[in-house]
Amino acid sequence: MRLSDHLHLSYCTNVHPGEGLGAAREAVEAHLPAVASRLRGPLAAAAAAGLGAGLRLGAAAADALARPEALRALRNTLEERGGYVFTVNGFPHGDFAAPRVKENAYEPDWATGERLRYTLTLARALAALPGPPTRTISTVAGGFEPSGYAALDPARAAALSAGLCEAARGLARLEGETGVSVRLALEPEPWTTLERTSDAVDFFTRWLWPAEPLTRRYLGLCYDACHQAIAFEDPEEAWRGLEAAGVEVLKVQLSNALAIRPPTPAARAALLSFSEPRYLHQVTARGSGGGLLRALDLPDLPAPAPEWLAAPEWRCHFHVPLWWEGAGEGVGTTAAHWRALAALVAARAARAAAGEGVWVPHVEVETYSWGVIPLREREGLDDVYGCVARELEVAAVALGGADFC
Repeated sequence: MRLSDHLHLSYCTNVHPGEGLGAAREAVEAHLPAVASRLRGPLAAAAAAGLGAGLRLGAAAADALARPEALRALRNTLEERGGYVFTVNGFPHGDFAAPRVKENAYEPDWATGERLRYTLTLARALAALPGPPTRTISTVAGGFEPSGYAALDPARAAALSAGLCEAARGLARLEGETGVSVRLALEPEPWTTLERTSDAVDFFTRWLWPAEPLTRRYLGLCYDACHQAIAFEDPEEAWRGLEAAGVEVLKVQLSNALAIRPPTPAARAALLSFSEPRYLHQVTARGSGGGLLRALDLPDLPAPAPEWLAAPEWRCHFHVPLWWEGAGEGVGTTAAHWRALAALVAARAARAAAGEGVWVPHVEVETYSWGVIPLREREGLDDVYGCVARELEVAAVALGGADFC
């Protein structure tokens, strides 16, 4: 929905299981209206004036929408309901609700032709749906990279850059044909090519921009609050660094990570109880020397080593609702990070309203892990529609809309 002339807010439909065209139509016909029906006051009015969608479309849906009749049907459904699409989650290529997703979420990566083909197919479908002149697609920031950016082999960096440069050229051709600018937002995440915003600055300035000038216009970042909190980044410092380098934040995902402070035996046990078989839940802590201690997944957490036990805080890549306050036993969240990020977006929107001509990132709430939150932690909570509606309400307030509470 449009909170102001420059600010679009929605939630990512990856919270609803399903693949293919049928899932995309169900999102538009059933899920989005169900969430809208739970909104209150001015936010409900904003949704009624135009319900913006943050669709998650995997490869099966993108391929189906390459058929003109399927694309026309989805477009008609959106228009009939007063809906529009301003952003799409193009990160997971396959079934994001499969019994085991884990590291498969990052495949294929940007060194492959399949990631390029999928993304450009998705962009063509997005350009044909109702929406604003500029739209965004979030995508994997390179690929799965356990060794980290610092150890990135030049040949690997060049291969990833080549795929992304070709994407920029394809998006330029698409804009020439349709008049719609679709921009690609690389989403840093723990254990992918780009983890920290400093990695992104180096990759853009060293590999992308010199290889293809069009990447300056068509490529930027998707800043996910959960992911950058896991990296222990300060949002204001990270934002300033990106602005200084000229790397545009095209999209923001407001998301909330788990944290334990301090890692007492009870807190560690409570955190481990969130372990589940579908998604990766990377864990980090800040070591005594300032570096990060890292575990790829909750089951991979080491036996209590002195350096982990000495860390005052552990953080875990497990998206929990924005308004959720924790599970007790010392388990809290990184809510301060997403709130600070929302304030930065609100400041950018104020600058745009003052005529400064700056880009205001598309904003999406993303709590895809609703279905794997332990059942005991969902007792007394709303169903998924009520949960998302509450998240949109608190997000709207944090974005500067005091009247949207």
